[in-house]
Amino acid sequence: MSFTIKDVARLANVSIATVSRVLNRSKPVSPEVRDKVMKVVDELGYNPNPVARTLIMKESMLVGVLISDVANTFISMFVRGIEKELFQHGYTTLLCNTNGDTEVELHYLNLLRDKYVDGVVLLTSAPKQEQIDFFDKNDIPVIFSSHTDKDGRFSCINIDDYQATYDAAKYLIGLGHRSIAFFSGPMEYYQTVERYNGYMQALADHGIEYQEGWLFDKDYDLDSGYKSGMELFARVDRPTAVCCVSDMVAIGAIRAAEDSGLRVPEDVSIMGFDDIPIAGAYRPKITTVRQPVYELGSGSAQMLLKQIREKGTGSCESKVLPHEIIVRESCRALTD
Repeated sequence: MSFTIKDVARLANVSIATVSRVLNRSKPVSPEVRDKVMKVVDELGYNPNPVARTLIMKESMLVGVLISDVANTFISMFVRGIEKELFQHGYTTLLCNTNGDTEVELHYLNLLRDKYVDGVVLLTSAPKQEQIDFFDKNDIPVIFSSHTDKDGRFSCINIDDYQATYDAAKYLIGLGHRSIAFFSGPMEYYQTVERYNGYMQALADHGIEYQEGWLFDKDYDLDSGYKSGMELFARVDRPTAVCCVSDMVAIGAIRAAEDSGLRVPEDVSIMGFDDIPIAGAYRPKITTVRQPVYELGSGSAQMLLKQIREKGTGSCESKVLPHEIIVRESCRALTD
């Protein structure tokens, strides 16, 4: 038998409005009344219609999170951070794995809109025009994570990609390296360009002339690092160090060095980026740039919750998280 809110109100001897206040916590009621209503709710096994609640309260307590690859270690750490923060505030996370496919992304965005989600977190270093157009047309709070919006149109949270890579290259230069290759991601990504610019500026500031063959722009994964490494390490005039755009690229580069008969760091130093858990467990342990990935997730959730509470009355904000160089075993100082 299906019970309604009217049944709960009748058996608890209170008004329908009072039952609604108890269930939705919209207005305070006395502990005695709350206990009486909840006792009836438990006895009847009453389950409020979530769609009706959404229409009445104008909130669903649902948040959509769009990611490109749930198997990616960086992304899984990010998701853990955002889910924990949202759950503590009573929100349910709807995780959408898109594989970076624009058509799939738009499908999920439209689905989330139809589910009346209270907001969306989109993990991307380079928002697509289709995504921007969607949020221009739909009044849904959104946070772009791992992205810096120079125009201030959307709220975003990120590290300073430029400064982080500048510091990574500077660290290698401080170890005596004067020839440093850069294994980057796709250059159409804003994040990649910022990291590349940081690397280039570090070379320029220390009087190092950039060589055209030092840039390898593929992707952020292990296979890209391996392919770039096999190409670079086959050269006679190979650089003494490599600055990588991610730890997975660094792992691929280390494997390529080993398959090319080189030792890390004795023959070539390799610097990672992200400080995912495997970076400290790999052999050699990877010297890397740590960005607070878990905090990126929890911070995204906090910013979105603030937007939801302000209901469009607040201004867009941009938050920059700190980074640091984590020194381990994959880079060495040159002695000559």
